[in-house]
Amino acid sequence: MSQSVANQRLAAGLLAGLAVAALSAAWPVRTSAEQVLRLASYSLPKALGNPHSSTSISEIYIWAAIFDNLTKVDANGQVLPALALSWEALDPLTWHFRLREGVAFSNGEPFDAHAVVANIEYITSDAAKRESVAREFRYVAGARAIDSHTVEITTVQPTLVLPAKLAAFRMVAPRHWQALGPEGFGQDPVGTGPFKVVRWRAAKINLAAYRGSWRPPRVDRLEIHQMPDPSARLQGIQSGQLDIALILAPDDIQAIESTGNKMHIGPGSSVSGMAFVTQKDSPIRDRRVRQALNYAVDKQAIVDALFLGHTRPAGQPGIHTANGYDPDIKPYPYDPDKARRLLAEAGYADGFDMVAEVVLSGSTAAVPVYSFIAQQLADVGVNLEVRGVPIAQLISKSISGNWAGTAFGMDYDVKPTLDIMRPIPMHSCQRIKPWHCDKSVMPLIEAAQREFDPDKRLQILHELARIYHEDPAMLYFYELVLFDGLSSRVRGFNPINRIINYDEIWLAD
Repeated sequence: MSQSVANQRLAAGLLAGLAVAALSAAWPVRTSAEQVLRLASYSLPKALGNPHSSTSISEIYIWAAIFDNLTKVDANGQVLPALALSWEALDPLTWHFRLREGVAFSNGEPFDAHAVVANIEYITSDAAKRESVAREFRYVAGARAIDSHTVEITTVQPTLVLPAKLAAFRMVAPRHWQALGPEGFGQDPVGTGPFKVVRWRAAKINLAAYRGSWRPPRVDRLEIHQMPDPSARLQGIQSGQLDIALILAPDDIQAIESTGNKMHIGPGSSVSGMAFVTQKDSPIRDRRVRQALNYAVDKQAIVDALFLGHTRPAGQPGIHTANGYDPDIKPYPYDPDKARRLLAEAGYADGFDMVAEVVLSGSTAAVPVYSFIAQQLADVGVNLEVRGVPIAQLISKSISGNWAGTAFGMDYDVKPTLDIMRPIPMHSCQRIKPWHCDKSVMPLIEAAQREFDPDKRLQILHELARIYHEDPAMLYFYELVLFDGLSSRVRGFNPINRIINYDEIWLAD
């Protein structure tokens, strides 16, 4: 090991140690009279407690403690009750949802049909145009209360997956929202979930149990800490200052288990990859170049070496359990010779330079993955420069389209619907500022969004999966698998589609 590398590792260790020390000083020692669950994530929501502002996984981790959805989707794509107990389609444009009774928001406001209508009226209003969730529900025409616990939701086009899509829509206390507005509500959020916010600071959220919740928690308090450095999250588990450390790496398994703790390994809901910015004038605009980059990377080697075989290579816009996934489509095989031939056919026999903007702080696996990919692309003449950016900046760029390069780290994420049509429009002309826009495929995308017959819709999804394989909008990596560190005391941790089941988690003595 060189002295410079050793110094870098020493510095990283010192920083992680300081973070854990600060954590220890900030949080009081546990007492047997009270159960306090301490969790660390790499990021906290940019818009604080406004759950309409984003559909990003880093926000969902946090909001699941405070808010509930009308429905939820299990790991097999089955839509299950949540705040809505049942639903039926009266016709392709009209749905009735029967709501759970006896539910109240943590400030005492009743959860009923009028609360749902108020939430839908906001998310479909002009005032909500800046909200990410509003873009997910552009097809909703409106809602009305049939009675106190029955809501009618109408859509502008047939939407077969409406019950599944509602798993992305979190209910907020309507009067509280109206009184404070999005920014004020973000600082003082109120939902029906198992916890209520006591104090929201820049890098830490203190929450107390909401015993009146329809799914009350088994611990008394929840503390969520922002720790961007994965080494600090790892050390937090090892030192006993954390109970849950989200998003660690496979290499951390031994370190976690050697201290008597445990690693939870669970499937993600996305295909990890590097999205192509084809709207810029660059070699990436050529389909042959995008195919070449996919042939140039040995995804199975990444899966085996960096993820210890816990996942699989990807080659289409959805994980293998998603609706619309086509098992007949195989991932691109590793074939650097074919990659070179395709580059030469496209006029880039000598290669080219490209820049990718990537969030590297979320997991310790990110750096070795992109280092490996850069090395393999260099073997076929492509010089990849990886620029690390904070997740908030990446989200901002995805909205503004202000990309510094021609690629960026972004996934095909099928949550919460577990349907490949969830991410495809993100990589299409339907975005206000698209990074990839192929107008020829838009009629098929729009047909899939309108089709109400499940079998016909599945055929369209398979055709879209094939198109997005043969004309890739990204360099496919692998199906995301997630490694979360748990202290030996944690019981009941079982996130589904990355929705953490906060109400079921408890700490053993």
